[in-house]
Amino acid sequence: MKHDTINILHLERYRNEIELLETRIESNFLIVEIKFKKRDMQCPVCQNTHLRFLEYKYKKIIHSISTNQPCKLRIHQRRYQCRQCMKTFSEHNLISDPFENISLYTKVSILNYLKDYNHTFTSASHHYYVSIQTVMNIFDRYVEAKRRLFPKVVNIDEVFISRAHAYKYACVLYDFTYKKIIDVLPTRHKHYLIQYFSRVPKSELNQIEVVIMDMWTSYKEVVNLCLPHAKIAVDSFHIIRILNEIIKRIRIDTMNKYRLNKSAPEHDDMYYYMLKKFHYFFVKNYEDIYDGRIRIQKLNTYWHKSEILNYLLLIDDDLKSAYKLKEKYREFNLTAEYESCDMELEQLIHAFRNHKLSGLRSFGRTLNKWKTEIKNSFLIYDHRRISNGPIESVNNKIKTIIKTSNGIKSFDRLRNKIMYSINKDIPIKSK
Repeated sequence: MKHDTINILHLERYRNEIELLETRIESNFLIVEIKFKKRDMQCPVCQNTHLRFLEYKYKKIIHSISTNQPCKLRIHQRRYQCRQCMKTFSEHNLISDPFENISLYTKVSILNYLKDYNHTFTSASHHYYVSIQTVMNIFDRYVEAKRRLFPKVVNIDEVFISRAHAYKYACVLYDFTYKKIIDVLPTRHKHYLIQYFSRVPKSELNQIEVVIMDMWTSYKEVVNLCLPHAKIAVDSFHIIRILNEIIKRIRIDTMNKYRLNKSAPEHDDMYYYMLKKFHYFFVKNYEDIYDGRIRIQKLNTYWHKSEILNYLLLIDDDLKSAYKLKEKYREFNLTAEYESCDMELEQLIHAFRNHKLSGLRSFGRTLNKWKTEIKNSFLIYDHRRISNGPIESVNNKIKTIIKTSNGIKSFDRLRNKIMYSINKDIPIKSK
C-alpha cells in the first residue's frame, strides 16, 4: 500500500529514503506526512559531525499531483545543534530547494505545462494551485531562450504584439530548413536590425545564402547592408495577396456600377447580385472552388462553376481583362523555374504596366521594382520552393500566445515564452 501511495504522489525517486508516509484530507487539501530516514549530517559552519538532536520542525510544501485537489507535503525535518560551535540548523529535505515551499516535481510539471503555446501563466496557476506570480517566477528562473545559429535560409517577418509595448510590431527570424525560431526581436525598425546583425559574428552571417521577406523596404535595406552576400527573395504568397486586393477593388468598383435604382434595367440588379454573391471567384483558385452544382437563389436554379465564371466575366470587359491577367500571373507563379523565368516575368511586367486600369499599372511598377527578388523566390532548398509559409504559421501561434495570455508586459518573458512553446527544444536551466 505504501509503495502504491509513493507512486501516486510521484515520489518514486525518494522511495528508499522515506521512513514515514501518511495521508489525510484536511479542509479540501490532501495532506501528506513525510519523514525521511536519518542521515549522517555535519555542521554547515565548522563541519563537525558531533551533533545534538533538538526537535522536529514541520515544513509545508506545495506538491501538485492532481488537477482537482490541492496537495501539500508536511515534511518532518530534524533540527540539530553542533556541539562544537553551537550552531543550530535543519536537515535539508530532498523534495524542494532550500527556502522554497514548492516541490521540484511541481516546478517541472509547470514548465512542461507551459510548453503548450495554448497554455498561459494564469491557467498554469489554476492548474497547479499556486499564484500567477509564482508561475512567472519559476518560468523566468528556469527558462532563458538563446538565439539559434543562423542557417542558409532565413525567413524574416513581423507580428503585432501589443500597443502596450514600446513597439507595436516584433520581428521574427525563422529557420526555413529546420523549422525553428532563430530569434524574436522587439521591433522591426531598420536601425535596431542593423545594430542586431552587427553583433552577430561575420563568419556566421556569411553562411546565410537567402533571406525571405515580404516587400518591406527596411528589411531589404538591412539585408543589403549587413548581409551583402545573401540573396533576397520576396514571398510569393505576399505578391499574390497584393494582386488579389487589387482585383477585389476592381470587382467592387464594377459591382457598384450596377446598384439597383428606379431608372435602371432589371438585369442590372442581377449583375450586382452575382458579383457580390460569387466574389470569391475572383481571388480563389478556380480548381479549389466547389465542382458540383451551385445554387443561385435569385434565379431559383443551379449552375456549374464554369457557367458562373463565364457569366461574371461577361458583365464587364475591364473586369474580364483584369481577371485574365491575374490568372496569367498566378500560373506563372505556380509553374515558373528560377533558371528560365526572366523572359516571362518581363512580359508580365510589360502587360501590367501598360494596362488600362491604374491599379494593375501600379502592380506592374511593383513587379518591376522587385523583379530580382521575385525571381529568387523560385529557388529550391531542401527539395521545396522557398517561401514565408512556415513563418506565417508560427506567427499564428504567436498571436495565440498573446491573445490567450491577454498580453505579456515583459518583452523578455514574452520572447522566452514564444521560443520555449514553439521550438520545444529550449533546455531548462539547472538554477
